[in-house]
Amino acid sequence: MRLEMNIDSKTLIALLIGFPVLISVGHAQRSTDPRPNIVLLFIDDLGYGDIGAFGSDIPTPHIDSLARDGISFTNGYAVMSICSPSRAATMTGLYPQRFGVYGNDDRGVALPEDHPSIARKLRDAGYVTGMVGRWDLGDKSQGPFDIGFQEVAMRRRPLPVKQRDPAHQPRWASNPVGVTFLGRDGSYWTEVNGPEFREFVQRHADSPFYLYYAPLAVHFPVEEVPQHFLARVPDEVKPDRRYMAGTLIALDDAIGELLDELKQQGLYENTLIFFMGDNGGQTLDFASNGPLRGGKQSQWEGGFRVPYIVSWPKRLAAGVNDERLVSSLDVYPSAAAVAGVDPPDNLDGVNLLPYLTGEQTGPINEGLFFRWIDNRSARWDVKAMRRGDWRLLVHAPANWETPSLPSAEGNFVTELYHLGRDMGETTDLSAQYPEVLASLVAEYEAWEATLPPKDRNKEPGSGSDQAPMPYGDGWAYADQPETH
Repeated sequence: MRLEMNIDSKTLIALLIGFPVLISVGHAQRSTDPRPNIVLLFIDDLGYGDIGAFGSDIPTPHIDSLARDGISFTNGYAVMSICSPSRAATMTGLYPQRFGVYGNDDRGVALPEDHPSIARKLRDAGYVTGMVGRWDLGDKSQGPFDIGFQEVAMRRRPLPVKQRDPAHQPRWASNPVGVTFLGRDGSYWTEVNGPEFREFVQRHADSPFYLYYAPLAVHFPVEEVPQHFLARVPDEVKPDRRYMAGTLIALDDAIGELLDELKQQGLYENTLIFFMGDNGGQTLDFASNGPLRGGKQSQWEGGFRVPYIVSWPKRLAAGVNDERLVSSLDVYPSAAAVAGVDPPDNLDGVNLLPYLTGEQTGPINEGLFFRWIDNRSARWDVKAMRRGDWRLLVHAPANWETPSLPSAEGNFVTELYHLGRDMGETTDLSAQYPEVLASLVAEYEAWEATLPPKDRNKEPGSGSDQAPMPYGDGWAYADQPETH
């Protein structure tokens, strides 16, 4: 049953934090705390066109159910075309460039110590904070427990490189960093995530919780997906997409276990769920970003625009497509609002809830800004901006399609696209609309002037520059050091 309410945001917060009302949801009576549970599903390398709700040929029934029960954003963005800075942005609610993170080169750069993470903010508001998945954030002193998580599903120890099947390595590159989905205990990491979700929800069914899921899926090496998932790939999926499709089916199953447990515990109706990608899909793994151009590690829309769904059946409309601009930066202020706490003053995102309930109308984000610099390649020097249907793109001459072209620092190509008429970015309109171009360039330069400079001499960062995840089987707890 959907509960319809038409109240302003101040009244909503008063109801959330001021009155101990006993709420009965589903079959079970729960805590007197009426605040919703909050879940962030932050999927690795998910292409814009790779879930059923966004037009995929791959079956994702559980993910699609979130779209049926919530709101799908066709203009949802990650703030970076690669993973580590994107995660930093979501955890802090800040453009990562504000604290010196411009690309994966900046792995190991600390999150700002004077700025609480979303996990710490919700923990201090009385939420139980849990995490499942990969980290790839901050410096060595900033593991999950250090920035506010109370419970972390331990990472199975990976299968050593020498024991992995060479036939199941990526077809397009070597795997020098040893990335794997396989545990030395024979487990497939995505497959164990479902039971981990169930354990967490069962433990905390009587108190509000925040659960952050950052799986390796559907990052490479998708070739490691077990045969029983490959066997479920429909025949109509092209052969070159079968490994990625099997990996996505495994991910959908895990999310299905989470949703099922929420429903069994009577919590689903009052759980606010965000679902999105951390960046565009890896085209070398045959992800689909269509109809967008490019994908992960490109300067094009396909690297930044991602599937984006928000579901909260108790409060939000169901089955809605929304064309307004939203980004991963909006998760923090939205979560803080429903938790009844004041967010930090300097957040770059927007509280989505008044817009999604109809209490506030008009654009959600007037514009979004993007800046990407990685020292490993001249082609990874990208400036971009979205304002309405217009997209400004400024990039080094070396680009995603022709990475071998030389590039002199500061020698940029400037382009302008109207995404409302040209979603695939086929026609540069910079010459036809010089006034629009000049206005966007001026606005972008004003934003960029607020950022600290990028260290262009920095050596590429790596996972060893960051805090490790706890290894083992089961859960580790912040207040039990022996578990980690």
